[in-house]
Amino acid sequence: MNALLAAILLIAGAVACFQSMRWLVESWMVNPYYLHGFIVVFASLGFVIYRAKNSKIAKDDNKIWTYYIAAGVVLYAIGFAIGLNYLKAVPVFFVLLSVTYLLGGKTFGDDLRFPLLFPIIAVPIPFLPELTAFLQFIMASLSTGILHTFGYEIHAEGALIHLPNATFLIAEPSSGIQSLIALLTLMIPVVYFTKTESCKKTYLYLLIVPIAVLSNLLRIITLFLVGYYYGERVADEFWHDKGNIVFFGIALTLLFIAWYLFVYGFKSPKKENQN
Repeated sequence: MNALLAAILLIAGAVACFQSMRWLVESWMVNPYYLHGFIVVFASLGFVIYRAKNSKIAKDDNKIWTYYIAAGVVLYAIGFAIGLNYLKAVPVFFVLLSVTYLLGGKTFGDDLRFPLLFPIIAVPIPFLPELTAFLQFIMASLSTGILHTFGYEIHAEGALIHLPNATFLIAEPSSGIQSLIALLTLMIPVVYFTKTESCKKTYLYLLIVPIAVLSNLLRIITLFLVGYYYGERVADEFWHDKGNIVFFGIALTLLFIAWYLFVYGFKSPKKENQN
């Protein structure tokens, strides 16, 4: 009976979400912010296989699968009503998880819950252009405001930043969205699989966004400073791409330092295990 019900859920989900899944795959091929989508799916598949091998199937009468189906139906109905592909794509992963609970039982479903839901991070969020434009404005305002405070002759006209000897445009990549998405994708699994209290995990999740924004702000400020002292050409040709790598590395390092301090404090992992 459970197998028949699972088959019905999978078929219904495939039919209902076919167009949204097509949109999702196409987004992973052309959307510059989500080109890592296929990598996320394959990584999640690896997690699923690993967890499935190390978990036991125990059929039980859990009703957890009904909650995920209900949540998926509600999200899909809202997405269909307002024409939002995001809300029509996310239920696919809810269907897969509900089938897992239905066929494998509560323990099996709990073990596979994270790897089955993790690909949601690779579903393009709605209103991305509007969010990107907002962050462009914020980065332009903050960076020029900070430099102006320190006495630099600099002013902004929207996303255009004017220095005495250079003019810069805070373009979409400079909004920080791309680095934020990358940091979320990298750090969420690290935090999730860390054996520590839930409150510490919550703090670490919340730190990802401000650290990503701060690192991008510092990158833009240093770009302007290079342009101020060495000219626009040096800033564009030398520091623009190198700064992306350097400050992404700094953001990642800061997050791992925060992770270490939250998990181990000022004790080494060896001493922590001995206690």
